[in-house]
Amino acid sequence: MKTRAAILILVWLPLLASAEPAPAPRPLALAEVLDAALRAFPGLLAAEQRKQVADGELQTAEGGFDTLLKSQNRWSVAGMYESRNYDVVIEQPTTLWGATFFGGWRRGTGQYPVYEGKSQTADDGEARIGVNIPLWRNREIDRRRASLQQAELGKLIANHEFDQVLLEVRRQASHRYWDWVLAGLRARTAAQLLQIAEQRNDGILQRVAAGDIPDFEALDNQRAIIERRERLVAAKRMLEQSAIQLSLYWRDADGQPQLPTDELLPSGFPEREPKIEADFENAAHLARSQRPELKRLELQSQQTETELALQNNQRNPAVDFSVMGASDIGYAKEKLNRDELYLGLNVDIPLQQRVAGGRAQTAAANLKRLRWERTGTEDRINAEVKDVLSALNAARQRLTLSEQQRQAARQLEEGERTRFEWGETTLLFVNLREIASGDATLQAADAAASLFKAHADFQAAVAAPLDYAQ
Repeated sequence: MKTRAAILILVWLPLLASAEPAPAPRPLALAEVLDAALRAFPGLLAAEQRKQVADGELQTAEGGFDTLLKSQNRWSVAGMYESRNYDVVIEQPTTLWGATFFGGWRRGTGQYPVYEGKSQTADDGEARIGVNIPLWRNREIDRRRASLQQAELGKLIANHEFDQVLLEVRRQASHRYWDWVLAGLRARTAAQLLQIAEQRNDGILQRVAAGDIPDFEALDNQRAIIERRERLVAAKRMLEQSAIQLSLYWRDADGQPQLPTDELLPSGFPEREPKIEADFENAAHLARSQRPELKRLELQSQQTETELALQNNQRNPAVDFSVMGASDIGYAKEKLNRDELYLGLNVDIPLQQRVAGGRAQTAAANLKRLRWERTGTEDRINAEVKDVLSALNAARQRLTLSEQQRQAARQLEEGERTRFEWGETTLLFVNLREIASGDATLQAADAAASLFKAHADFQAAVAAPLDYAQ
């Protein structure tokens, strides 16, 4: 047994010795977060269901033109006249002038009084076919066609509502990603400042023991260590908070939020920002032509115009013309009018028109409301584009100035530290220079985060797809 174990150790030992350490995980990219949010973010999935609702509403509207089969049967089983009547009819509404075609078959047998002689048919019944055509009300538009048009528009509206949610989800996911990157840099900077103070502590204690510097320099460095530890705790808390917020958008294959670890943090912000070659006029024109809420309002206006046309049409008298031909089939004992052609004209005049009038007034008011909403939305979009271009310009300037400040602060920090080693300054000034350098680094990172978040806002403002090169 011992021999066998020794052989296994000899076999695996070279493999274990040659095994390379696991590679560092690849930094989490913004594109991965956006892809996960697009695939599994609940708010987006809920908006997706709105499309299904619109499909169902369209199918319901199409059902208004379903073929209708009706049957009516009547038996007279007691009395002077015993008879049996069977009647089956098929109706097919159409979108052609609101016409309804119909055809049927009926059979009446037995004894009938004279005033019901028309109910009697030949032995094989009577076939009939005809059409009802509205000449005034319901000719240009009726409830069936209006509902169908509104449902078709509703399907397009659902798509634009989904696009609107998609843009906001992408914008929010981008903001949370850059917040997370910024929090990582903040924690990294705080850790570096603490490490510098801790590494310096032993040298300071040696210099104090040698009488090179007074005792309060050691005490001041201890104070700096405690302060920087507090900064690190706060920075880690901010990093954890931003990671939790990001997890709402970065989801696994099962759609569950996954918390990004510190190992997935990128080293910093991209060195180059995405290109934007649009001034305000072009960007505002692009936004007005692509923003889904404007397209949605336009389609909702068309829906309301359809309702207004329907209700105005309902105020008209109903004048319906009908044509029906009928022919008896088979043998008949009695003399029958075997081949018949009927023409009909039905007139229905609403005297008060309060129902249609009230609905028309409602539709007209809604139409005006939508037009004002469109005007307000266009103004808001113009303001958003103007504001985001201003934010982009300010962020670029901040980034340039903060980089210059960071470089200057780094030189001052190194120079002050050299002066302290030469005994030309105190630890207080070294600490102040290091804090100033760290703050300048964070200001540069904050400016970079503002710049890339402004780019996300710009992409959402003009309703363009996001494209980040990292």
